[in-house]
Amino acid sequence: MNLLSLRYFIVIAEYLSFTKASAHLFITQPTLSRQILDLEEELGVQLFVRGRHSLSLTKYGVRFLPEATEIIRKCDNIREIVRKEDDDDGSIIGLLSIGYQGFLDTKLMHHTLKSVAKKHPRIDFSLSGGSPPELRHHLLINKCDVVFALNSCVANIPNIACIKLQANELQIAVPRNHRLSKYDSIDMKELANEDFIMLERKISPFTVDYATSLCMKNGFSPNASYYVDDAEKALLLVGSGKGITFLHSANNINRPDETYDIKVLSIEGIDNNLDFVLAFKRDHTNPIIPIFVSELMSFNEPNN
Repeated sequence: MNLLSLRYFIVIAEYLSFTKASAHLFITQPTLSRQILDLEEELGVQLFVRGRHSLSLTKYGVRFLPEATEIIRKCDNIREIVRKEDDDDGSIIGLLSIGYQGFLDTKLMHHTLKSVAKKHPRIDFSLSGGSPPELRHHLLINKCDVVFALNSCVANIPNIACIKLQANELQIAVPRNHRLSKYDSIDMKELANEDFIMLERKISPFTVDYATSLCMKNGFSPNASYYVDDAEKALLLVGSGKGITFLHSANNINRPDETYDIKVLSIEGIDNNLDFVLAFKRDHTNPIIPIFVSELMSFNEPNN
């Protein structure tokens, strides 16, 4: 068994596609398939269920994934592991892998990174932005030690601890000259005949599903005039008068009303759990996680 085949297995498990994995790894698909077949033969089990248009992990693959991920993690950090044994100055050495949603306010993350790096200069960080499904998956397979995300992204995952960082609500952004712009809050039923600019579901399925269900509960299905892959594009289209869109209050766009010539409205009578949180596994083994969390909490004053 070689490390290269383990790395290939992890990437395929992440994408659940030989085509996408081979493109990511810059190798041919037949080469990648051969590596996995050799790995399966060596293990004596089938790791993937191969359908005509789908790929999924078998129960053996699910069991093997965290073990392979941990082996690769330790091998990637072998220099730090060896040096730690002979370290005489008591300084902490290691790597913390951090995932985050790009459109959320990451100032708190930046402050924490800077502070930890100053106090523990031999700690390294790996940062990766991702969509909610990607972050959820990366947390599950231990590719990320901690993730900054919306609570809906990590809800219902067993053994996950969440620290609330910022209250977050779903809002509506309308053009400045829209008929509803004279209000500060609206009832969802007033939006039944509006054109919506929607995020593509693959970008944020939890939020899109929640927003769609909110419309359905109020007696209509949202009429999507545009689909976009980030919040900034949606706001640009709103400011151009092309429709309205849903917006998180905990976004990283400073003063969106002025920047995009829009009006942001609260939605009356909704109860959601979309707070901005830091999530990590309760049974984590990375000793840097409690250091990072402690430093984070020294900056954080939850907005309850």
